[in-house]
Amino acid sequence: MSLPGVMNSLESASFLDKEGDAIHRLLGPALDGSAIGGVLRGTFVGHPIHPALVNVTVGAWTSAVVLDLAGSESKAAQRLIGLGLVSAPPTLATGWADWSTRGPRARRVGLIHAGANAAGVFLFLASFMRRRTRTDAVAKGLAIAGLSAAGLGGFIGGHLAYSVTEDESSVGAHRA
Repeated sequence: MSLPGVMNSLESASFLDKEGDAIHRLLGPALDGSAIGGVLRGTFVGHPIHPALVNVTVGAWTSAVVLDLAGSESKAAQRLIGLGLVSAPPTLATGWADWSTRGPRARRVGLIHAGANAAGVFLFLASFMRRRTRTDAVAKGLAIAGLSAAGLGGFIGGHLAYSVTEDESSVGAHRA
């Protein structure tokens, strides 16, 4: 199966509907139509703010991995990982707020996107904790794995933002 085919198949992953519906029932009342939901969705600027916040989180983590690969500045790398971890909660909150307004196809893809990103957060948290005592190959490997998971999450997020539609006849169509 082609990569676009794999991405499109995520939209049909109906086995995620039960969990997605449960999360939507939990988040919907707090986010849909509320002032806090509007702020998290970026209504005050006229577009979602999740993509902008992602740049802070992933940018910090990417910079940390670059420093690790360069073999220097381990304290700076730890601080950058910390910045990414501190910026992750508002980034996640804005993503869930956007997710709560989408239809079933987008929510399926969004759950997989969130899962990959959650793995990234936990791997970076493990790297950060390890670095409290030593910066070694394990700490650096956890960061590389975390960036890989976040990168996969970002790739899926790109599909979610630009290709997912609730119209069955246009599945896989690029919507810019």
